[in-house]
Amino acid sequence: MAAKRIHIVSFQVPYPADSGGVIDVYYKAKALKDAGYNVVLHSYAYHGRENCSELQEIADEVYTYKRKTGLRSLLSFTPYIVNSRKSDELLKDLIKDDAPILFEGAHTTALLSSPLLKGRKKFVRTHNVESEYYRELARASTSPFKKLFFIMESWKLKRYEPELKDADILFTITDKEKKTFESICPGTKVELLPCFHNGLSSEVAAEDIGKGGYILYNGNLCVDENIKAALFLINEVAVATEGTKWIIAGNTPAGSLYEAAERAGNVEIIANPTNDEMTRLITGAAVNILTTFQATGIKLKLLGTLYKGGYCIVNDKMIESTGLDALCTIANTPIEMRDAIIRLTRTEISTEEIAERRKVLFEKYDNNRNITILTSHL
Repeated sequence: MAAKRIHIVSFQVPYPADSGGVIDVYYKAKALKDAGYNVVLHSYAYHGRENCSELQEIADEVYTYKRKTGLRSLLSFTPYIVNSRKSDELLKDLIKDDAPILFEGAHTTALLSSPLLKGRKKFVRTHNVESEYYRELARASTSPFKKLFFIMESWKLKRYEPELKDADILFTITDKEKKTFESICPGTKVELLPCFHNGLSSEVAAEDIGKGGYILYNGNLCVDENIKAALFLINEVAVATEGTKWIIAGNTPAGSLYEAAERAGNVEIIANPTNDEMTRLITGAAVNILTTFQATGIKLKLLGTLYKGGYCIVNDKMIESTGLDALCTIANTPIEMRDAIIRLTRTEISTEEIAERRKVLFEKYDNNRNITILTSHL
């Protein structure tokens, strides 16, 4: 009997699976392939990400397309993230068969209402309420040009999101977003599909956790939201923990982070660590600290940190709608964070605590179990 077939349209090439929604796409595709599905992966190659041999590990067929960036895509009432991914080549590849299509993110849905796809099973995985996400990006940005772009994109997305009603099912990443999309698209079925992740892809021994004696923050350090969070931690918390070593690690750190770290004196910036290096950093940290000013989606780095690391300090917005409150120490102000760091660094996390944490994570974020939510509709 031939394997069932599914098309996945990804907003960008999902390798390396090192941040945000890319992690969800990569490990969801892998779970589908492991479940016996014939996966046809369509991705947009940009930001240095191109078709690569590693994608053959998660897909049986791989197609890549170029985004139509520039002024022509910008000058439209259609959101730029959608308009720049409208592709005739993609449409030609999708109509080669009648297999179901999973559109990853509102970004990829320019063809959702195409007459040539009428009658096909079409699903949309919403990685965020994008209009809210771009509104928060505007608040975080210090660049007047980027701030204006994010404001306009948020407005366009607000107008566009009701068009997602043409999907058979919207799969949201949190309960909060499920309720939001039930309101935006009242006639469309909306289901919770927890995020897919790499928590178990590099298992670490419990006895190696928390032995490094440093505090770690990790994230994509060229994204305004993460830059703002890292600067807050350096300027407001690290300076209040004199004598404690801090590491800020992630992709393409902004220059402002190096400047702040030099002023603080106890902060090291580690640029562009490999996945294995990041795992070692997370595992070795006496305390991982993750904070955000933007409560949108789920922060996938939180799951990776909880699977691989020891104590984890977060603020309320980092864990909103995740159900992971009991696994973290919650602190919202610099003083609360400083006091939590002092308290947690006095003791090592026990193997029993780690085992209990992984048990709780498995209950909600088990890739093999959660993929059945999607496959039950194929």
